[in-house]
Amino acid sequence: MVADLRILLLAAALVLSGEAWSQASDLAGHEAEIAKFSGRLMADVARFKGRYPKDAAEKGQEGRVVVVVALDAEGRTTCTLKRSSGHELLDQRALAIVRYAASNVPLPQGLRGVAFSTQVALQFRLGPTSKPRLEVT
Repeated sequence: MVADLRILLLAAALVLSGEAWSQASDLAGHEAEIAKFSGRLMADVARFKGRYPKDAAEKGQEGRVVVVVALDAEGRTTCTLKRSSGHELLDQRALAIVRYAASNVPLPQGLRGVAFSTQVALQFRLGPTSKPRLEVT
């Protein structure tokens, strides 16, 4: 019974590692196109960033948020929080900004049918004398 379970677990691990290897090799040759897409996404995030959330500024909330943008082979986009700022208002604003920007960045022809992901970091800062800032890093 234990031996059968070990064999089953080993087989599952081999299948999963093979899929991961296959996905990594599928991305080979697409690095430049992914970098171009990521650069365009960052530019659009910087352009669409909007204002610092008023409630967050009033509460003195600052922080860095990292959002992962994943595209599947059909071109569908999913944005998820990789690193929280520790403040719900800032996290939700970052997700909304990145989702909006990602919906406006066209997928390069060479990436059609390719699943990949990239990430965007946003820094929310309050200055002592200046306006609150939101930076894309």
